[in-house]
Parts: sequence; C-alpha cells; structure tokens
Amino acid sequence: MDKQKFQKFRSYNLTSGSMDEFMAARDGALVGASVAARKGWTPGRTIDLRAQLGLLMEVKGVFSSGNEEQDNTILADLEFVQDQYDARGKANQLLVKVAPGGNADQLAGQIDALALPTRTSTQPEKAFLQGMLEDLSDLVLLASLVVAVTLIVVFIGVANTMAMAVRDRVRQIGVLRTLGFNRLRIMLLIFLESAVLCAAGGVLGSAAAWVVLNVQQVSVQSRTLNLVISMPWQVAAAGVAVAVLVGVAGAVLPAWRAARMNIVQSLGSVG
Repeated sequence: MDKQKFQKFRSYNLTSGSMDEFMAARDGALVGASVAARKGWTPGRTIDLRAQLGLLMEVKGVFSSGNEEQDNTILADLEFVQDQYDARGKANQLLVKVAPGGNADQLAGQIDALALPTRTSTQPEKAFLQGMLEDLSDLVLLASLVVAVTLIVVFIGVANTMAMAVRDRVRQIGVLRTLGFNRLRIMLLIFLESAVLCAAGGVLGSAAAWVVLNVQQVSVQSRTLNLVISMPWQVAAAGVAVAVLVGVAGAVLPAWRAARMNIVQSLGSVG
C-alpha cells in the first residue's frame, strides 16, 4: 500500500511498535493483530517470506482495526514490494474511497467502463466480502463431500473385514451357541469387536491429526481472510464417536449372518 494514503481509507490503531519507524523504513511492515498472535510476531522481528513471496521485512508495529479481515493482513510499502517483483507501477488490487452519499455500485460500473490498459473487475467491498464467504462455503462443501466419501469407503471396509472374520469363525460361533450364547449375544460380540477396532482407529487418527495441527500451522485462505484450523478435544471426541458408529453400522449384516447360523452346520465346518 501507499504509505502516504493508506490511513485515509481505514483506521489502524497500533497496539505496539511505532508508526514513525514504519513510515521511515522501506522494508518495514505493519502486521495485523490476528496474524501477529498466530505467528508470534512482535516489533523488531524479521519476517522471512522469501520462500513464499520473495519478501524479507521487519515488523515495525502491530495494529488492530476491529475488522478480522484487515487484522489478517500484513501492510508493506507499495514500491518496496513492486521492486522485489520488478513490477514498478503494477498492482493487483486498488481501493477507491466512495465520497459521502456516493453509489458504490454505480462507481464500480464507471471504473470498469474506463479505457484502461488492464481489464478491471470492480465491486463494492460488501460484495467482495460476500464473494469471499461464498468461496469459503464452497471449500466447506468440498470438504464435506470428501468426508462423506471417506466414511462410505470406511463403512465398506469395515463390513468386508467383519464378514471375513465371521466366515473364518463359523465353528467357534457354533461352539459358543452350544455353550448357551443366544443369537443376541453373538450379535453383540460382533458389534463389540467392530466397535473396538474402529474406536482404536479413531483414536489413532485423531491423535495423528492433533499432532500435525500442533506441529505446524494449517490454515484455509480465501482472498484476504485466513482461517486457522485447530482441533479441540470436542472435535477429537466426535471423530472417535463417528468411527465407533461406522464400525457398528458396518457390522450389522455380518452380525446378523453370524446370529442366523445353524449350530450343527457350524460345528461341522472346517476351520
């Protein structure tokens, strides 16, 4: 952003650091409160983004704007950033402040109608934010579909595993029936085995996810909004519970078949 103009668009209240130092340093950066808290950045800290963006900057201040979108941004000098890309005079986003009483939609149309060397797509900030939320909704929907497909695959795998286990234990099931185990207890044993196996898998999967999310930061970004993915214990517990439910559901048919086995035929089977 242009250091001489950016404060005319929004109010940036510094919670730490110095605005004067930021204005004086060409490679200085102002960091939003959300980014600073997530990354542990404080004034004087060097931000090394050379691997991602080719930028190396020094934090000169941390600001809070009261807007989560803005508090997830890093402000740097426009010409400094342009020079790192050898793109002096170029920008990918321009902010236009509408005069009091002005019509944002009408102004957007007038800007896009200008004979400019580069095509523009201008929209009011509310529309931009709405588009950002729609993008996030699409990501959530996609993630939900992936989860649904994963659960279907797991369900099929559990059902196949338990069906094989029942086929391998036909004689043992017959022996249990002769010892007084009724059909309900046989079904409960199959359900219990499947639930325990899936619970163990759920615990291991939740633990692995928790380790990954705590070892490195995982986030989802839509335009300028950045959401950090975390895993509280309630989510981990829900994951284990879903695993158990899938295990029980996958064992329904194998358990029913085990309970319906003929005792004489079961005892006469080989295996």
